[in-house]
Amino acid sequence: MNFADRRTILEKQGYRIVGNHSAIKICYYCKTSIRGNDKCYKNKFYNIDSSRCIQASLTLDICNLRCQWCWRDISYSGFGSKFNDKPEDIIKGLIEEQKKILVGFYGNKKILRKNVDNAMDPMHVALSLSGDACLYQKLPELIDLIHKKGMTSFVVTNGTFPEMIRKLINHQPTQIYITLPAPDKRTFIEVCRPFSRGSWSKIMKSLKLLKHFKRGTVRLTLYNGINMLNPEGYAKVLKDVNFKFLEVKAAMPVGYAQYRLKYSDMPLHSEIKRFAKKIAKINKLKIIDEKKNSRVVLLMKNDSKDRKLKFI
Repeated sequence: MNFADRRTILEKQGYRIVGNHSAIKICYYCKTSIRGNDKCYKNKFYNIDSSRCIQASLTLDICNLRCQWCWRDISYSGFGSKFNDKPEDIIKGLIEEQKKILVGFYGNKKILRKNVDNAMDPMHVALSLSGDACLYQKLPELIDLIHKKGMTSFVVTNGTFPEMIRKLINHQPTQIYITLPAPDKRTFIEVCRPFSRGSWSKIMKSLKLLKHFKRGTVRLTLYNGINMLNPEGYAKVLKDVNFKFLEVKAAMPVGYAQYRLKYSDMPLHSEIKRFAKKIAKINKLKIIDEKKNSRVVLLMKNDSKDRKLKFI
């Protein structure tokens, strides 16, 4: 399938394409926050304003893994694509496309205008939408540019690009996430089906680099019958990893994942919390916070004053 056909499908799904390989999509919690209702768990955990957050991708729909819970179409890879757009063009386009969609909220008389005004001044960029941001070779420059604009950056990666993560040490995002998708190599290969060999060892290398980041985060995205098993295995992997935050979260059957996963197998919050407690007990961690309807808990060695970001 060529990019033009892919673009048509993605735009019907709510994506707005920026340049040749980037995109934004307004997330559920951005909308509910503007309406004065619920906010993302990142607001509860880290004080991120959901209404001012851009959910973005730099390598739209392109990844070297095919994780069963991923919301993208994993039958399409596009791996090996070139990502050459300039950082300044990307960030400009992300902001413009975000505002083009959100301006429509001004027509809703039930929403406070100040909420929309706030959303029209984005403050956060979450590079977590679809694909892996670390495939973009100018990621360090993009992170620097986001910060120069007074915005925060959250980078989510599958950890199979330790070379890029090493580069980011001197161009640190506000918060970096590395997903640990399985408790061991065998399970990883079964449920993520990497395109290349050595991906598990690369994830291990990336996890070791987290000690160099101020807000290094490990994320477990779990689903019953797939990778929500062997908490002792996860604990063993994490034993010598120096991270600040550990998020344990239920995967959800949204996007294309709804065709691969049974909704009845999605972990309940109580199951996620119970699983997290087992890891916490082994690794001497504490459950610091949680958001029940997002089915996510936050673990740390100890809470800290800088957990919640401060803004003027």
